[in-house]
Amino acid sequence: MAAAIRLATTGLPERLQSRVWQGDQLAHAGTRSVSSGYPELDALLPGRGWSAGSLAELLVDEGGIGEMRLLAPVLRALTAQSERYVLLIAPPWQPYACALRRWGVALGRVVWVRAAGDEALWAAGQALRQEGVGAVLVWLAKARPEAVRRLQVAAQDSGALAFAIRPLHARGQSSPAPLRMTCTPSPPPAEGTVGRRRRLQLTGLSIDIFKRRGPPPAEPLNLVLPLEAAVLPEAASAVPASRTGTGVHHVVDCRNPAAVAAGSREAAAAARDAAAV
Repeated sequence: MAAAIRLATTGLPERLQSRVWQGDQLAHAGTRSVSSGYPELDALLPGRGWSAGSLAELLVDEGGIGEMRLLAPVLRALTAQSERYVLLIAPPWQPYACALRRWGVALGRVVWVRAAGDEALWAAGQALRQEGVGAVLVWLAKARPEAVRRLQVAAQDSGALAFAIRPLHARGQSSPAPLRMTCTPSPPPAEGTVGRRRRLQLTGLSIDIFKRRGPPPAEPLNLVLPLEAAVLPEAASAVPASRTGTGVHHVVDCRNPAAVAAGSREAAAAARDAAAV
């Protein structure tokens, strides 16, 4: 059967060959793709990058665990280099402009859309139909399969990247998205083994790609997402009391990432005296 498929596709034009793939092979991108900024992640993605005209689902247990740092390189490439717009639709927290600027994202090309429920899906679908849009990120606490399917259709007709950030429990639900992955915190080394600044630099994400056009990866990818040195605390004693409160939460998490990565109340309580990042 495999030989017959190879023989049948040999005479196809290159543009059509890229649309044919076998289940035991990683598919090519149907359209253009944009590098994720992480070579080890690109190697696992069809087309070696985020595919335009296709919906990607990022499933997270809690917003702010690093999903924005994961997408920061592509947001920078689209806004600052390609001069295209990025829409953040219904994020759970207020977008943190200082972090976006630090990552090199052109703030003038970032649009924050406040919406809820079906309004968020409608706004995402409309955004994908607009010229000049490079990526649409929509946060969906709840979404019916037929609504996600409409979003996938809108993504197929668009030249933009489309990301749906959904809760982890959505993994058990059917979805038409060709690319789905869970993103869970990857804890840094235990306290005392490395310095605090180095420990924060080693936080990251464990990425489990459980659906893609091709065979599933053998194991999850542990991707280190280092923080900018400029935003790391210099010393625990230098933390002003006014900076340890909860304050306004942002979609770019400004809490201690070590506590978030640990994912426990005990770790969060132990990190209250650490600097807010």
